Amino acid sequence: MDLQPGQNFSITKHSLAPATVEITLAWEPANTPLTLDSSAFALTAQGKVRGDDDFVFYNQPALPGGGIQRAGDARAFTVTFAQLPAAIERIVIALTIDQGARRGQSFGQLQQVRAEMRDAQTKTTLAAFPLSTKMMAETALIVGEFYSRNGEWKFRAVGQGFVGGLGPLAQQYGVDVGDDPDAAATPAPATASSPPAPQAAAPTAAPKPIRLEKITLDKRNPSISLEKKAQGFGEIVVNLNWHQGSNSGKGFFGRLTGGRKVDLDLGCLFKLRDGRGGAVQALGNTFGSLHQPPYIQLMGDDRSGASAEGEFLHINGQYWNELDRIVLFAMIYEGAPNWSETDAVVTLRAPDQPTLEIRLDSHRNDQRMCALALLENQSGNLKVTKLVEYFQDHRYLDQAYNFGLRWVAGSKD
Repeated sequence: MDLQPGQNFSITKHSLAPATVEITLAWEPANTPLTLDSSAFALTAQGKVRGDDDFVFYNQPALPGGGIQRAGDARAFTVTFAQLPAAIERIVIALTIDQGARRGQSFGQLQQVRAEMRDAQTKTTLAAFPLSTKMMAETALIVGEFYSRNGEWKFRAVGQGFVGGLGPLAQQYGVDVGDDPDAAATPAPATASSPPAPQAAAPTAAPKPIRLEKITLDKRNPSISLEKKAQGFGEIVVNLNWHQGSNSGKGFFGRLTGGRKVDLDLGCLFKLRDGRGGAVQALGNTFGSLHQPPYIQLMGDDRSGASAEGEFLHINGQYWNELDRIVLFAMIYEGAPNWSETDAVVTLRAPDQPTLEIRLDSHRNDQRMCALALLENQSGNLKVTKLVEYFQDHRYLDQAYNFGLRWVAGSKD
């Protein structure tokens, strides 16, 4: 069933009556130069969020307590209606173009955006919403919304452009936004000096506003140095995610059906300050450790592709002074190398630091490994450099970055 703009669809009255729904987003052309971000707003009857926690986006991928979960590849949301707080009556699903206004980009550079709803358990398609965007000049798009009416959950196809990027869109729904990366910085107006006012009692600290800051490392700006805070870096979380259903079909939406046929693994090579080196990866079950050398741990191995969140590697930033450098890599363990179909993205998050994003925007389908990023300890600071360079296997990657390790054949259990 294809919906038209303004048309609604009853989820509760559907014969399947799913308790959990997935809404998956896709666009054409799939290899667009636009950087697209998805977000969800959990709203009350007044059309506003209760607080900033009700804003689900790349820096806050889930609604506290469950109910809404954003996939790590930014292309899907899982909504569990029974877990939603009673005050939530609408869930708005949106797409925005990262720094679209600054870069002179708009949704008119796409041919189509498509949303598809499925029963999360059976994967049965409930409805789809194909939307032509060729004439849209905006950088934000309200795709659709789930809403509750008389105890019944429905989905309405909206397809409405919104002037401004993610910041103004979030503010419209009541989110307290502390920055807007898409807006040009404007200097504060000069003020005449005046005698200092009498000191008053310190007010109670207000909650920090939501920060939208995200830095995408690319060919023009391939590296950034994160300055170490007094309390250290805390836990550094690296996530690798790729397009669900990649390499499982052809056509605009065909890749979104079925399971993943490519087993994409996240790992790293590391070198400690004392000269010791090694690898953390699922191959050979060398998952590492957070609280003893190498202070790096791979958090499981998603071989099935069932996890919408992808794979995670954690680095204990409290021991950053013990580490010299790390090369993050991805490896296709099973399936034919087809990097262009994975549409993979790497994000790196550390407390009180901007989210870093690296996209695999160049491809070598004759190689099984991709060096993603280089993390270097430079006088205690953390320098991150985008690599996206391809190699046949571990030995060639090791040689390229001079780790000097010995390699033997290995496998995953």
